[in-house]
Amino acid sequence: MITRYYDLKTQYNEGLNAGAEAIASGQLVIFPTETVYGIGADSENLEAVRNIYIVKGRPSNNPLIVHIADFSDVDRIAMDIPDKARKMMDAFWPGPFTIVLKSRGVLSREIAGGLDTLAIRMPSNEYARELIKRSGKMIVAPSANISGRPSATSARVCMEDFEGKVPVILDGGESRIGLESTVCSFTGEHPVLLRPGGITLEMLRSIEPSTSVSRAVLTQIAPGERPESPGMLYKHYSPRAAVKVVRGEEDKVENKIKSLYHEELGKGFRPVIYCPSFNASRYEGLSVRETGEDLNETAHNLFEMLREADREGVDLVLFEGVREDGLGLAISNRIFRAAGFDIIDA
Repeated sequence: MITRYYDLKTQYNEGLNAGAEAIASGQLVIFPTETVYGIGADSENLEAVRNIYIVKGRPSNNPLIVHIADFSDVDRIAMDIPDKARKMMDAFWPGPFTIVLKSRGVLSREIAGGLDTLAIRMPSNEYARELIKRSGKMIVAPSANISGRPSATSARVCMEDFEGKVPVILDGGESRIGLESTVCSFTGEHPVLLRPGGITLEMLRSIEPSTSVSRAVLTQIAPGERPESPGMLYKHYSPRAAVKVVRGEEDKVENKIKSLYHEELGKGFRPVIYCPSFNASRYEGLSVRETGEDLNETAHNLFEMLREADREGVDLVLFEGVREDGLGLAISNRIFRAAGFDIIDA
């Protein structure tokens, strides 16, 4: 298969028209969003939806997200929508926020990994919304990466994984946020945060104080348990290198990371330390990668840095744990899963 690549900054209409035509004809398209890049298909074309799972190597029980451009689409495909959900939609759409609602049965259960629910979001990225509008379809799309690997935040990375496997890749520049959308379920009495993202728990609770957090955000789901949301699998977002997360008091974290680093060197392997810029001097003389000055920069840089570890042939990534509030909850969620929950309390 020949992959057609379009830079939307210079090929806006040509690229979006090609993408829309591909979606409408049952093909897959990789496109930018404000969170990460997505690999999309017509949500009503079951063969195209199944092809997403095949091309990504994605487990069939891992739900997909339906991307829409019009609020009215929610009522077409979901039912029993509580007022709390509508308040959240009004507050955070368009944006990096996904709602899980009871399905009306219009779309196949295969989209939801066999569940009777649907995950729905309206992206704020103008290219993504315009693609949806021009295609005339609601687009179902997970992140554009081989299943289990770090998500893609640039078209260049998508080319690494999917050139020759999809017909169209649309380049809209780097993703603004760098982490997948926040996912919140509204199928019970109160909202439940299933996956943290750019819309933080604190922001959700400012709209609905009763919002709770699923235990699966920072812990493993049980063997055989069906994931309610994308990103809930035991190991996810992982580079080929091993990943360990060390958390606790700063001095103890520093000492433990140094110990693990030298232990790995002694075995003839290549470790690297990932930490905020303000802590980099603690590891002078060691191989260090600065994740950023703050949590926003860390979120934006995270997946690209994990991919860079593989390009550099790193054997072990040692993460300093981050605080688990605000955007830190989303970052912790991603690095815990990248590490397969190999978490060390220093």
